[in-house]
Amino acid sequence: MKISRVAQGLFAVLVATAAVGASPATSLAAPVSTDRISAAAVGNTVVYKEKTEGYDCFRIPAVVKAGNGELLAFAEGRKGGAGFCNDRGDIDLVVKRSADNGKSWSASKVVIEGFGDTKGNPTPIVIPSTGRIVLLSVMECVKNPDCNRIPRVSISDDHGKTWTAPKVLTTQLGFGTAPEWLATGPSHGIVLARGAHAGRIVAGMSYTTGGKNSGALIYSDDQGVTWKRGATDSPAATVNPQEISVTELLDGRVYAAARNQANDGDKCLSGGAKNRVYAISSDGGASFSTKFTFEEDLITPVVQASTARMTATDKAGKYNRILFAGPSVCDRRKELVVRSSFDEGANWQGKSAGTLVWGGDAAYSDMVQLSSGSVGVLYEAGPAGNANETIRFSTVTEATLGAPACGSGYGVIDSAPLGTAGTVYLSYNASNGQNCVSTMKSTSAGTATTTSAYLEVKGSARTTDSGSFSWFAGPVRATAADKCVRWGGSAGGTAYDSPFEHCG
Repeated sequence: MKISRVAQGLFAVLVATAAVGASPATSLAAPVSTDRISAAAVGNTVVYKEKTEGYDCFRIPAVVKAGNGELLAFAEGRKGGAGFCNDRGDIDLVVKRSADNGKSWSASKVVIEGFGDTKGNPTPIVIPSTGRIVLLSVMECVKNPDCNRIPRVSISDDHGKTWTAPKVLTTQLGFGTAPEWLATGPSHGIVLARGAHAGRIVAGMSYTTGGKNSGALIYSDDQGVTWKRGATDSPAATVNPQEISVTELLDGRVYAAARNQANDGDKCLSGGAKNRVYAISSDGGASFSTKFTFEEDLITPVVQASTARMTATDKAGKYNRILFAGPSVCDRRKELVVRSSFDEGANWQGKSAGTLVWGGDAAYSDMVQLSSGSVGVLYEAGPAGNANETIRFSTVTEATLGAPACGSGYGVIDSAPLGTAGTVYLSYNASNGQNCVSTMKSTSAGTATTTSAYLEVKGSARTTDSGSFSWFAGPVRATAADKCVRWGGSAGGTAYDSPFEHCG
């Protein structure tokens, strides 16, 4: 999304150029995995592995945190089909549980048995007010006569231990007959927490009818019992939104992130900038106020990817951070990177500022918030040529993701509150010797107000980023050795100015 972080018509000016000394800092990365095929920056646990538990392979991960605190990792348990790990075959929808935030996992349990047909595309949603888990899925006939792709819903009121029989949603979602192609999610859905539609369940869905491809949002206002198809877009030939992941923005709008299947024939067109699309709903998923358009910040191959919120200023967060997880090489499913947006999806970090979770081949993923400062990533990963060998789980924290707005590798070494208006951060990156200053807004987040961040090395001119910003000022970066630093910023009429410090 190419919307500036500043108010329309206003842009930051970097005044002067300064280098800055930094005090030593330790590495922020978690221990590197010793797995033979991983160059990951964070550790991981194998959740599912091919050729185990009676299945050829496991694919299409989705993860939620149940009301009792346990994590539920859903997947397709695949066997049979025209080839190994085929999309069509005898496929069960299965789940594993973790009671220790992903450090260990139970054996798999069948939620929906295939009985020779395909039961997949898990899209779970946890309802915070009741603990109910709603599970959207799709059935495709393989053994039985062709039935196209049938959307269904199952419900659990005991934290995923037992489930109701799947209920067909074809008619409720406005189809006379099941479409020739339909996919719920995959990846988790959400429950809106803001605005007029708070409490509504929203999930992504893509489908094809009569040769026309559409991306849509579906929603339920009665805790998953009944459903409606709402926002729908059937774009031009250059856009085919599939595998839609949804996130609620701070103002209650819904951000819908999608794979652009239309670009599958030229994955590195424009350097890969045509492989992701997004849309926005401003009315709780009933319609799209912004229809699907290219998300050029996010370079990926043509593949499913996931989004999740990490922090929000209206939920006690010091700043706003939404995460995106996906492979980061345009023509290959490889190098899973988590990237951040600090302005509600308007702009996204590039690959170099993100956090590498898996350095080998990688494909589908989902994310779940574990705490106010950590998120779990469930993802397909493997060696070269086999991105689907395993489904693994990693935890990323504020430390591994890097300091706000500065990027991976930057760790906060000092900060100062600006009343209730925000916080100014001083960060350091040991790998390149750079300091970074950013001022993140708390109150008036999303509204353009005067905000600034600056960095100064003793004896040199100050570098300042100042303007009417909606979300943050900075990042301001500089390097030096054996020098003292003065840093600070302002928001909401409150300013902080440090003395010269952090010398060395």
